[in-house]
Amino acid sequence: MAEEFIKRAAPGRIEAYSSSFESGKIGPLPVAVMKEEGIDLPTCAPKSVYDRFMEKEVFDYVITLCHAATTEQCPIFKTNIDVMYAKKAIRLSWSIPGFMSLEGTDDEQKSKARQIRDQIKKEVLQFLSHLGIKTFME
Repeated sequence: MAEEFIKRAAPGRIEAYSSSFESGKIGPLPVAVMKEEGIDLPTCAPKSVYDRFMEKEVFDYVITLCHAATTEQCPIFKTNIDVMYAKKAIRLSWSIPGFMSLEGTDDEQKSKARQIRDQIKKEVLQFLSHLGIKTFME
């Protein structure tokens, strides 16, 4: 989601790549709520952070979307990012709940998924503003 919001908010001005810590396809809930924004998410899993490391990809910023209360592996992930990138990349952490943690009826889950989507969009816009990048998205 963050990658897609960045692409639309600042097209051609910043490169963004999604990565995953765990393998797996993007679920139907994030795909559905992004479609409401007019954005088609790919359903295939993004490249893993470990693959990016093995391919010696370098980044200025690494932003983790971890919510410690809903993601057991969040602390391990954050530590590994520092080790993998030798603290060369500035690491930011956004406390974003995972879609897998959503409970309730289908409507309740969709409502919570919209909140997550909107929170990610807000974080992206704040990040771009911090970088001094004017956006095309409100």
